[in-house]
Parts: sequence; structure tokens; C-alpha cells
Amino acid sequence: MNAERWQQIEKVYYAARDCDASQRAAFLDQSCTGDEGLRREVESLLASDAEAGDFLATPALKVAADEIAAEQDQSLLGRQVDHYRILSLLGAGGMGEVYLAEDMQLGRKVALKLLPGEFTRDRERLYRFEREARAASALNHPNIITIFEIGEVNDIHFIATEFIDGQTLRQRMRSAPVKLSDALDAAMQVASALATAHQAGIVHRDIKPENVMVRPDGIVKVLDFGLAKLIVQPSAESTVAADGETLIGEQIKTDPGKMMGTARYMSPEQIRGQEVDGRSDIFSLGVVLYELAAGYAPFGGATPGEVMAAILTRDPPPLTRYSREAPAELERMVSKAMAKERAARYQVVEDFLNDLKNLKLELELEAKLKRSGQSGKEETTILPDHLAEQTSQRPVTESLYSTQHSPASQSSALRKALEPDGGAVPLASEFYIVRPTDAEFQAAIARRDSIVLVKGARQVGKTSLLARGLQQAREAGAKVIITDFQSLSADCLESIGNLFLALAGLMADQLDLDVFPDQVWHPKLSPSINFERYLRREVLARVSSPIVWGVDEVDQLFTCDFGSEVFGLFRSWHNKRALDPHGPWHRLTLAIAYATEAHLFITNLNQSPFNVGTRLVLEDFTLEQVEELNRRYGSPLHDQAEVERYFHLVGGHPYLVRRGLYEVAAHGLDLAALEARADHDEGPFGDHLHRILVSLTQDQALCEVVREVLQVQPCRTSESFYRLRSAGLMSGDSARNVKPRCQLYANYLGRHLL
Repeated sequence: MNAERWQQIEKVYYAARDCDASQRAAFLDQSCTGDEGLRREVESLLASDAEAGDFLATPALKVAADEIAAEQDQSLLGRQVDHYRILSLLGAGGMGEVYLAEDMQLGRKVALKLLPGEFTRDRERLYRFEREARAASALNHPNIITIFEIGEVNDIHFIATEFIDGQTLRQRMRSAPVKLSDALDAAMQVASALATAHQAGIVHRDIKPENVMVRPDGIVKVLDFGLAKLIVQPSAESTVAADGETLIGEQIKTDPGKMMGTARYMSPEQIRGQEVDGRSDIFSLGVVLYELAAGYAPFGGATPGEVMAAILTRDPPPLTRYSREAPAELERMVSKAMAKERAARYQVVEDFLNDLKNLKLELELEAKLKRSGQSGKEETTILPDHLAEQTSQRPVTESLYSTQHSPASQSSALRKALEPDGGAVPLASEFYIVRPTDAEFQAAIARRDSIVLVKGARQVGKTSLLARGLQQAREAGAKVIITDFQSLSADCLESIGNLFLALAGLMADQLDLDVFPDQVWHPKLSPSINFERYLRREVLARVSSPIVWGVDEVDQLFTCDFGSEVFGLFRSWHNKRALDPHGPWHRLTLAIAYATEAHLFITNLNQSPFNVGTRLVLEDFTLEQVEELNRRYGSPLHDQAEVERYFHLVGGHPYLVRRGLYEVAAHGLDLAALEARADHDEGPFGDHLHRILVSLTQDQALCEVVREVLQVQPCRTSESFYRLRSAGLMSGDSARNVKPRCQLYANYLGRHLL
């Protein structure tokens, strides 16, 4: 078969492969009219591409491997290679065939990749085969295929790996559209695998849907390290394989100037034959994620040459052309991953992974809140019958233990002197307790960090800390802007355009600017661009001093469809500071307060909405700090024993500590009276406790976990443990060592859930 004929077959093959399956026959009728031989060749390649190329294999156009696989399939079935008995052919590609085999020694199924004797005369093929085995065996990660053994028998070289009973991403895409959540999950697992490979100095160089398998339980495995390249010489510790054999750098190097990979997923530097590093894998993963989300490859073409030209010269169509559900943050991420210039991409795959986690977190939270009927609406909750009845029967009239007291219930002078709990603690208050986070927050403000994120459970003092940091910034000569998302109207949160216009208007008002946003807002630009232009041209350009923007209750954005786009814009300003250290963005600091109660609503919530800047967690009061606050309230707890009893009851929760001390001091109660009514709905902590119960009952599975913990059982999963601990309901250092955050929570939840 001459080269011209192959070029003809190749062109029709790639065009047919891009067709929808239902339209492929009609396309071949038209393209192969009068040439049955051409049609047979193309159909053969398409059939091979559906079956071969799906397990540790390269595309169907590796014709030599396909031919040898066809010849040897029947002859090898039932035969034994070393201590492996061949059961069936799984696939074939340019690096040999892959068989399902039984390990006769251990009685397990394995995937046996063979390089037949005919290929051992090809030094390059043998070299790549050995390189794949050594590269993969040097890595230990749950998302990378496990190598059991490398061997040779009767001139047949083989690699024995774990057998993965699943589908490749290519098969998944062909069977049905991939859900966005599944696409993000697969990309996260691939990114995690690549992070380990890159840390060991190994670049995969052939990330594509055919080289990623998904098991029925959702676990992803990255396959085929046949093109892997060692970009740095790792330490001895990082390169020793499981059997103690050291991976030698030269064994998996390839030459610059030689193009290696699969055209549709190659990075521009691979196409040009340049040196590659981990950013090439990031590009390929971006292509795969785009294809999973859109259902179409970002770079098209009838031949590999046309595809490579598109990668080098054209931008992919926007994701929203193919997928309405694709959020703007996903568009930003894949665009960054697929940037033509390496310097414009994610510089390390861990950054890409963090963004993937954050986006998945935000989408899950939005979905959860929408299902709960909370998206952009007044909070409404459907409670179990017994809880709904209790709620409806809560007394309307106030008692000694109502959260809000009537003016006649105590001396107003005493209440003023004792400073009732609730809301931010005034700057001049004698009742403010300084914690280690205070110094960390103030240091970050003094350094002018780009983003300073303060997170913690509700009512632990985030706003009070934020207020002190902003006051410090004022005293140092900075201009301060304050935005409380809880005070924004429903109209402001109706759309991203309304929100950015409102935020810009608040900035103009607080900074006394002459130009308001509606005067310069461009109707043809997106809200994000308009807001950023206003901030850059009208705020940063006109205010010469540093600016600290304090943003409180930013978790209100979790109920908005556009929240991820806002967070993405904030993150981009951090990146702009890194790219242009002397630009205007270095004068802007975002100080953001964020409540972790959202951890009750979604799974896998181990990241904040931000993965950049300085992240601080506001912790509970210590016993010593409770002792100090008791002294400031006039020692209503009379001795050390009472302080310890009280600390056991409320833990170090700042709101509960202050609330209880105010009650006993203002009303002359003793500790026993407080304890007797503490866990009642009409008691001093009733509103706080009821809010927790309302939130918790939105997830019955999590309620069941709490019931088990209350009965001194461990959490079922690490995931549920981290969700409950992050939300501030539980404490402990592991799923087995978990308990309610304080005795008050244990008593109250026990009364209502057991």
C-alpha cells in the first residue's frame, strides 16, 4: 500500500471518527462512493478504534500492531506466558497487544501487555516498551495503573499490570453525554495522578481519553506511560520502584526534535518537537476536559496535520456553544490550561487540581441549595413532622431564656455595661478576646497580601476580627472599603451584572469618587470586564494609597448561579499581581470573611472558594481565654471548678461563651440554672441551636451519621467526619475519634434526633 493511498484512508478515517455514530454510515456512503476497498479499510480502522486502543493501547492507525494482534489472537488463547495463562485479547496498539490473563501463582486476573518477538528487532519499539514499564512502576498512586511485573520469555517481553474492569473515557463519551460533575471528577483524578508523576520528574506526554479508564465505582486510572519522559533527575527516594529497582534517567528520556504523542491532544511544544515539561500534560488534560464537557474536541481537522495546525493557530470555540451548563469558571480554567504559550498556562498541575476541586465544590453547593429551595429565595426548610410541630409551638412571648430580652427584664444600665452578645464586638470593647489568628490576620494586612481569607463556623468572631484588621489598615494610611453581602438587596444578587454594578457603586461612594460606574459601564462588555475596568481605571488609578476591601458574609454568593464567576475574578487579581508586581493590583488587598456552615450541604468540601492568598481559620476560645472573659464579666462563675463545668458545656465556641456569661451575669443566675435550660428551644441558646438543627435535617444521611456519633459510634466515612467537623458540629482528629463539639450540642441534638 503506497503513501498516497494511506493518506486517502487517513483523511476519511479521521473525518468519519468525528461524525456522530448515527451519521457515520451516510458519510461513508458519500466519501467512499465507488471505492469499496477504501470503505473496508476505514471501517476496519473504526472497528479497531472502538475495541483496541481502549486498554494500554495507542490509536487504531498503528496498523502493524493490529495486523499482528489479529494473527496471534487465536494462537495465544489458552497458552501460558511465564506463569500467566492467556484468557482473551483486550486490545492492540503500536506498542503490542494487551490480553486478559490469569496469574497462576496468585490466582488473580491481570492485564498482560506483550511485545512480540517480531517487534524486539525494532530497537525504538523495545526501548519505548521498557520505558513505559519502568516509568509506571516508579510511581505509586491510586489513579495510576499498578505494575506487577516486567519480564521476558521466549523473546516475548511482557508487562503484567492490574486488570481494570471498566471503560475508557472515550467509551464513556461514545455511550452517552458525560455529566459535568463526572467530567470534573475524572479530570481531578487525572490531575492528581499527574501531580505525583510530575513530582517524580515524569511527564506522561500522551494524556487522552483512550489512556484514562474509569472503573464502575468511579475510580480513574491513568494508563500507557509508553511516551513518558523524565524531565529532571529525581532523588533516589522518589525513583525507587516497589521492588527496589532504581529508575535511571536515561532509560526514559527521548530526543528533542522528535514529535511524540497523539495529534488531537498534543501541546504546541510537542507539535514543534520542542522540550516538554509538566505543562504539556496540563495542556492535554485541558483538551480532554473540554471534550468531556462539550462532547466535541476543541481542535478539529480532517487529518492530523490540520488538527495540529488548529492547535498552533486557532482558539477553540467557547464551551457554551456546546454546553449551556458549562460555567464561566470552567471556561476560564480550560482556556488557561490550553493556552498556546506555556507561561500563560497553569504552571503546576496542583494549581489546576485546586481550581477543579473548588469549581466542583461550588457547583455541588449550588445544586444542594437549589434542591433545598434556597437559591435566591427566603430560607424555607421542610422539617420532619416532630420538628415542625416543635417549631410551630415555640412561644411567641419572651421569657428569661429568650434570645432577645424585653427591656423590663433587666437593668438597661447593667446590660450596657456587660455588653450583650450578638454581632461584631465593638473596637473599643473590653470583652474582645485576642486569639493567635488576630496576629496572623494583622500581619497579612500589614504585608498587603492579595487575598486574606478568614473562615470559621458561624458566630465565632470573623466580623470582629475583620473590623480590627480594617482599622489597622486605616491607621497605616490605607483606604478601606467595606461590603457586607448580607446587607445587599435581593436585586443586587439577582444577576452578576447587578452585583458588580452595586459593588462598584459602593466603592465609589465610600472612596468619594467623582465617576460612578453607570457613567462608564460599557453595554457590549461582560459584567466581569466592566467591573475590573472600573476597579483598575477609576479606583486604583485615582487612589494612590493602598486599598483594603473588606468583604463580609461572602458565603451569600453560594446560593447564586454566578458565584463561581465572582470567585474566579477575585482569584485572577491575585494572579495579576504575580504577573505584574509593579502594576496597580499590588495596591489592592481583599480581606474576606466566610462561614463554614456550608460544609453541611455538600460533600468533599475540604477547600474554601479560594485557593490563593492567605487562608486563616478562626478557632474556639481556650479554657484560659474563657477564664479571662469570665473575669471581665465580673466572675459570675465563682471558681475554677465552675469555669471548667461551663467550658465542658459550651466548649470554646465564642458566641456560646459570651452568650452564657452575659445571661448569668445580667440575671444573677447560678450555673446550675443555666445548665438546666441550656439545651431547650426556649433557653438562652435556643435560636443558635435551632438553626443548626434546621441545617442538619436537610441531609438525612448526615443526620443518621450524627445519631451514630451521639451513640458513641465512629463516623461511617472520613468524608462525613470532615464535613461535620468543618461545619463546626463535631470535633476530633479522625472518623474513629469523633465527638460533638461541646456537651450542649450533644444534649440538644440528642433530644431531637435520638
